[in-house]
Amino acid sequence: MRERGKHLLLHHLDSPARWLIFTKDEAAALLIPILVGLGTSHQGSGLLVGLTFCWALRKLRKMAGQGALKHLMYWYLPHNKAKLPLTPPSHIREWVS
Repeated sequence: MRERGKHLLLHHLDSPARWLIFTKDEAAALLIPILVGLGTSHQGSGLLVGLTFCWALRKLRKMAGQGALKHLMYWYLPHNKAKLPLTPPSHIREWVS
């Protein structure tokens, strides 16, 4: 019994930050459509779209892993040149030196 609780912190070191029962990005995928729906007087469809986004994000994580969304955003979204000026473009596979 004493050995089980000895390293309690190490078991939760890599677990993501949570808001209620959702991770940060799941909460954003749920709340942003709800808030847009409230602003446009479409609360029901905002809730439905938010729940669908949250479900799809959880399914993506189960299939591809925790970092899959970060990798997809790196490859397919433009990046900020001012923030990371030395980052090579993602479409270049090999550099000739």
